[in-house]
Amino acid sequence: VVVQNLKTGELRTLDVDGVFIEIGHEPAKDWVQNVGLASDPEGYILVDEWMRTNIPGVFAAGDCIAQLKGFRQVITAAAQGAVAAYSAYKYIVEKRTKKV
Repeated sequence: VVVQNLKTGELRTLDVDGVFIEIGHEPAKDWVQNVGLASDPEGYILVDEWMRTNIPGVFAAGDCIAQLKGFRQVITAAAQGAVAAYSAYKYIVEKRTKKV
C-alpha cells in the first residue's frame, strides 16, 4: 500500500496484510438535538448497557453512540445492534403485557 503524507507530500510504501480504511465522520448533531436525545459534547448519542437512550422506546447502536468511540468497527456495531434489537423487543413485549 502506498500512502502519502498530506502535509509534506512524502510517499511511503507499507508492506501490510490488511487495511482498515476510515474516511472520517461526524455525528448528526442537529437531528440528535432536535429530537431530544441526550448526547455527549461531540454529538454522539448516550445509551446505557442495553442501548436505551433517554427517550423510552428509542434505542441506538453503532457509530452514532458515545460508547467505544475509539473502536468503531462493523463487528462492534453488529453486536450493539443485536443488543438494541433485543432491548426493543423486550420493550414492546412489556408495553403489550401492561395493556392487557
